[in-house]
Amino acid sequence: MVEEWFRYPVHMVWSVTNLCNAHCIHCSSSSGTCLPGELDQARALQLIDELADMGCIDLALSGGEPLLRADIEQIIEHAVHHHMQVGLGTNGWGLNLKRAKELRGLGLQRIQISLDGIGQTHDEVRGLKGLFNRVERAIDASLESGLQTHICFTPHKENVHHTEEVIEFALSKGVHLFNLSQFVPVGRGSQSMDLLPEQWKSLAMLWVNKREQLKGRMKFSSHLAQMALVDPTLACQEGFRGCQAGMAQGYISADGWVTPCVMLPVHLGNVHERPLKEIWDSSPVIQQLRDRSNLGGNCGQCGIREKCGGCRGVAYGLYHDYLADDTHCWLHSAPESADRITV
Repeated sequence: MVEEWFRYPVHMVWSVTNLCNAHCIHCSSSSGTCLPGELDQARALQLIDELADMGCIDLALSGGEPLLRADIEQIIEHAVHHHMQVGLGTNGWGLNLKRAKELRGLGLQRIQISLDGIGQTHDEVRGLKGLFNRVERAIDASLESGLQTHICFTPHKENVHHTEEVIEFALSKGVHLFNLSQFVPVGRGSQSMDLLPEQWKSLAMLWVNKREQLKGRMKFSSHLAQMALVDPTLACQEGFRGCQAGMAQGYISADGWVTPCVMLPVHLGNVHERPLKEIWDSSPVIQQLRDRSNLGGNCGQCGIREKCGGCRGVAYGLYHDYLADDTHCWLHSAPESADRITV
């Protein structure tokens, strides 16, 4: 079981709108147009009050494209008022220097800009011509404004060969952090776009090598649960738990549905109907995820399930069972190897 301080999410991702001007081929939320029931400003500010009461200290504003929401400034201000660290994920289209300085002045701490290739590759993945040029402008604007500037790269079959090129581009721009996200076959992301387990292993090894090589120049983060398999420093950390779905993090959709993770579309309840704290406390899904003895298949038998747990989103995307195997794991086809690994 996890520590008591994980009772509620300390990090929450909230899609403030489903409206988006891009059409990404791998979008987990199938963003495009606004959804019926998107939270109005009064309910949005009340939701932030609820998050603060639950002990949330880090709020990531997502979408859709959050900069398209008319009252995004008021949302940021209210979260900052509650002493939360606030970040915002954007495709970069609408972020110029003036807007970046305004956001920084409100207390926004960081901007995460999605980059899934260089030049035309990025535009094709994101379904928006000219977006790469806007991304480059957004990176420069964010850095000049003093915001912590992160790049998020989601590898799949259409762009995995650009991984090192994107890392080098991020480094050349002077961004503070490079995030290797994980492709999960939900939303518009199809299973045919996914990588093989050995490719995920290679990416994890590349991440570790680049982190060491570029130490002091650019930081690295990752959503890949299996990082504990290739990075012993993570495996030895007391609080490291790999997959954080339903533990230290959660997700709220634009129309109020609460799920354990942005990549795990299993509805726990809706904040239009019940307070967030009540939804979290009463959810049997959360209770199952918090106890990894509930995991099935190779993940359930694995010697490092407490330090990894596999990605519950990947398991759900393939099997519609959030307790099933994570097929990204390179130990998946060799459970006898997993039995021997302990930390």
